[in-house]
Amino acid sequence: MDPRVKLLGCGIFLAATALVTSPASAFCAMGMACVLVAYARFPFGFVLRRLRPILLFLSTFFLILPFSHPMGVQAGATQAGVILLKGTAMTLTIFPMFSTSPLDQTLKAMERLKVSRKLITLFFFTFRYLTVYADQLQTIRIALQSRGFKPKGNLSTLRTFGNLIGSLLIRSFEQTERIYQAMISRGYTDHFITLYEFSPLNRIDGLKFALLAFLSLFLIMLDQFLRGGLPWVR
Repeated sequence: MDPRVKLLGCGIFLAATALVTSPASAFCAMGMACVLVAYARFPFGFVLRRLRPILLFLSTFFLILPFSHPMGVQAGATQAGVILLKGTAMTLTIFPMFSTSPLDQTLKAMERLKVSRKLITLFFFTFRYLTVYADQLQTIRIALQSRGFKPKGNLSTLRTFGNLIGSLLIRSFEQTERIYQAMISRGYTDHFITLYEFSPLNRIDGLKFALLAFLSLFLIMLDQFLRGGLPWVR
């Protein structure tokens, strides 16, 4: 699938998923996202491992909204469920959106779609150096363990974690400066150059985009119907 069509179609589907508010339409969106992931042939274990922290974070809304919603416990639990379904659906959609094409093709497709170059640069550096900073964090953690550090629920542990985060931020800032100066010395501008060239769009790409657009429109219409009917048929 052409990266331009994929980014645009999945982006429309993400926007539609973010706009729905009813539980049934949110569940439908998650089902569609699961179909997209299955079509992209991602291993189930791979997706589940990366979904785990997202699900853990979204599940915390069940501890907050039922006791803080102005309409009561049931309304709060329902809203928490909608947030969980929508968040899961949007996370699942990101897998086929960004992980089924090489990075250079994705960046060039974003540039062709007139995405802000600052946003493209931010996306590139986040994708490229996230694992680097994770390795640095692992190195610091091993160094703490080699000095006999054991986390406990006291002020000393909190102070150590604060120093760890501060050290990681300082290292990241210094490394960012070095990387930027090295790129400038090699003639870097805010334009990414790649040898890949897009082929003309074919009928299959058009049909896939039309399908994604139809699913997005269907979600919006379904949500409007479940919330009290469509405005033009009242």
